[in-house]
Amino acid sequence: MSTIEVVATPRNGNAPPSLVEEIPLAQIHFSKANPRRRKDEKALAELTASIQQRGVLQPILVRPLNGDGYEIVCGERRWEASRAAKRQTIPARVVNLSDAEALELAVIENVQREDVHELDEARGYAALMQQNPELYTVDTLSQKIGRSPKYIYARLKLADLTSNLQAAFYEGKLTVGHANEIARLEPKYQELALQECFPDHRTAKAILKDKDPRPISVRELRDWIEREIHLSLAQAPFDANDPNLVPAAGPCSTCPKRSGSNPLLFADSIRKADVCTDPECYSQKESALVTLRLKELEAAGEKPVKVSESFPYYGHKPLQGILYRPDYSDAKAGECPATTAAVIVEGKRAGTKLYICTDKKCRTHALHRTPLTAEQKAERKKQALALRVQQAYRKRLLEEVFKRVPSPLGRHELDLVATSLFQQVGHDSQHRLFKFFGWEESKVKGVNGGYSDYPKLASAKLDKMTADATGRFLVACALAGELYFPAYYSGTTTAKDCALAREAVHYRINAKGILREVTEKLAKKTPKQENQSKQPPSRRLTREPRDG
Repeated sequence: MSTIEVVATPRNGNAPPSLVEEIPLAQIHFSKANPRRRKDEKALAELTASIQQRGVLQPILVRPLNGDGYEIVCGERRWEASRAAKRQTIPARVVNLSDAEALELAVIENVQREDVHELDEARGYAALMQQNPELYTVDTLSQKIGRSPKYIYARLKLADLTSNLQAAFYEGKLTVGHANEIARLEPKYQELALQECFPDHRTAKAILKDKDPRPISVRELRDWIEREIHLSLAQAPFDANDPNLVPAAGPCSTCPKRSGSNPLLFADSIRKADVCTDPECYSQKESALVTLRLKELEAAGEKPVKVSESFPYYGHKPLQGILYRPDYSDAKAGECPATTAAVIVEGKRAGTKLYICTDKKCRTHALHRTPLTAEQKAERKKQALALRVQQAYRKRLLEEVFKRVPSPLGRHELDLVATSLFQQVGHDSQHRLFKFFGWEESKVKGVNGGYSDYPKLASAKLDKMTADATGRFLVACALAGELYFPAYYSGTTTAKDCALAREAVHYRINAKGILREVTEKLAKKTPKQENQSKQPPSRRLTREPRDG
């Protein structure tokens, strides 16, 4: 059903008026049910200018409220732009519509617009389904919108993105391809996927703060999800069809998180039908199987222990109460006094019952360990020697370099330190330093669009600096982090113990006088004048001739 059809034949049977009315803006109210959330301020400003010159060319659609004016059904941007243009009235078509009809019209009108955001579209579909689940299903929405059920379902999943993902998507940091892949995951793994998309950022807060982050490709994201999140039910250690292993989860064969149970959601991304997309639920079933096997051994009079077939790696914290591969040898029941029953707790063989020997000096089972051959021993010695050589070699090189560093530092040393320090301050501080010095941020084309290669650009600037200018650049790099002042700290002042404040004291700078000066100047300026008056520091580093 198109917008025109809904307007012409409302379900309440009331015929719409044929004339357009000029209605005072003060009598028209914004609809809270409008699914459109994102606003393009630039586009709104352009529409405002157009209305100031030509007026509103297309009437908005409103419905009467009970003695309290009218509510917007379609045309919220035209209404906002008319208010910004200081108009008193707006042309509108008044139609008697129910809540369901008004919401359907708003959703369909938004979908038909080219600039609608995918999240707003998803919220509109979700609102319709929540309002009338029997009338609005994936199939009926597919017919009304003229899109495939697969398309509708994919859009609906976008509404399940976490708040951080929605913010990143709205701000254009993620494409709809990234969002579609991540929306299929559980909330916990959505946040992990967001981190994976931006490997140069440690937190979601840092990602959202960066104005120009560079995500990995959708193909790389999908590969990571398949590798780190998806689990094969065909290789599961438990019976995927068992409804009693974890009663709350039920059998995997009918679970909506199984790829084969939800072809509308997973058909284009997962080639196999038996893939679990919820590692947490998978782990719960794995743990339930281990508990079941332990109880079976206990019922048989054994005192089983938990074991893992993995080897603890560097930095790994072993789980309490679990024996790892170096702690035991495979055995048979009764082979030695140290033999005991065990259950494997993880991996493809989780839940497997076996017998182990925990005595590392056991004469029976120590012999079962395969000794290294002479060639293997020689290779290990060779590798260990190569490692020690490299460690000693690098230490000696640094010692010799350290001895030869001149005092005071020369041009070469300053460039080395400046380049290294600039690379370590991070993408955000590099961007602020470029703004501070007024340097041009030319962008390089990449697979995900253009980006600024700040270290490379800064290296070119350093080549033109004098030694004195490089020294000042080092100080600016050291203090670059102090340029960031988040909006939620607007009620606070610069801390006395921060690095910038300490340096102001060191150089005997009248900080209070500067604060008073900028406060008075900014209080008199409009935001537009403020942006125009921003200038780089008076001593541009790149303009100084380089010394010999």
